Amino acid sequence: MMPDIKYEEPTRNIEEKYAGLYLAAFIDILGQRQELAELRSLPDKLDSHNFKIFFDQIRKTVGTVELFRKLFIKFYESSNKRQIVTSQFSPEQKQIYNQIKSNPVKLQMFSDFVALSLSLRDDINKVPMIGVYSVIASIGATCLTMLAGSDVIGSTNIRGGVDIGIGIELSNGDVYGAAIARAYKLENQVAQYSRIVLGDEFINYIQHQRGILCNSPFDIMNKRLAELCSEMIAIDEDGFPFIDYLGEGFKKYIGKNIEFLHIKRAYDFVTQEWAKWQKERNSKLAFRFMLLRDYFENRLHIWKD
Repeated sequence: MMPDIKYEEPTRNIEEKYAGLYLAAFIDILGQRQELAELRSLPDKLDSHNFKIFFDQIRKTVGTVELFRKLFIKFYESSNKRQIVTSQFSPEQKQIYNQIKSNPVKLQMFSDFVALSLSLRDDINKVPMIGVYSVIASIGATCLTMLAGSDVIGSTNIRGGVDIGIGIELSNGDVYGAAIARAYKLENQVAQYSRIVLGDEFINYIQHQRGILCNSPFDIMNKRLAELCSEMIAIDEDGFPFIDYLGEGFKKYIGKNIEFLHIKRAYDFVTQEWAKWQKERNSKLAFRFMLLRDYFENRLHIWKD
C-alpha cells in the first residue's frame, strides 16, 4: 500500500523570489566525458603506479573543469575592476557611482558542464550591461586561453550557448526558466564546434540597449557597453551570431595583452586535432575541427600586427 503523501504547494514563497530577465550561459568543456568514465574506483595507495595514473586522470578532468572556473572568474573580476578614488565625491556623486555596476554573476558546475546566470534587473544596480559585457568578454577570453593550453593542463576546447529570457532564482544561483533552457539548446543543438553561440533574445537585448535614449549617466554607460558587445560579435557561416574571440573588436578591448604566440599555440592545437581525426576518419570531429581551423585562419592576420 502506498503511504499517504501530503502535498505542499512548492511555490508558496514565490512572492519572495525575483522573476525577471536573466542572462544565462551553458558551457560544455569538451573531451572530458571519456576521461571521467575511466575513474571507476580509488587506487590502492601502496600501488604507486596506479596511484599516479589515477591522479593524472584527475588532473585531466577535474583540473580542466576547475581551470575553466578559475580563468572565467579571473577575467570577469578583471573586467569589472573599478579603480576610481571616491574620497573627493559628494554624497550625491557617491550614490550615483555606487549604482554604476551590475548584479553579480552566479556560476554552477556539474560534471563537465558550467552554467552561468546573471540577473538583468536594474532597480538597485543601474548598469546591467557591465555584467553582460563582462560575461561575453570573459567567456571569449577563457575559450581562447583553454585552446592555447598550458604545460600543466593541455589544450582544451569548449563550446556553449548564451541567451536571455525570463527566469526565477529559486535559490542562490539556481535559476529556473527560459533563459537557461535556451542557452542549453544553443550549446547542445547549434554550437557543434568550439564557439559560443548567442541567441535571438540576447541580440534583441543588445540592440535595445544600443537604441535607448540617454536620460541619465546609467543610460549612457548601458548604451556604450552594448556598442562594445556588438563589436565582439560576428555572424557565422550558418547565420548564427557568436562571440568573435579572434576578431578586431575582441583584440581592441580584451586582447591587448595577448601575444600572437598565444594565438599560434591555440591554432597549432586545432590543426593537430583536425589532422588526427581526419587520419582516423572520424568525420564528425574532423569536420568540427576543420570549421575551427578555418575560423582561426580567417582571423590570424588580425593578431600578427
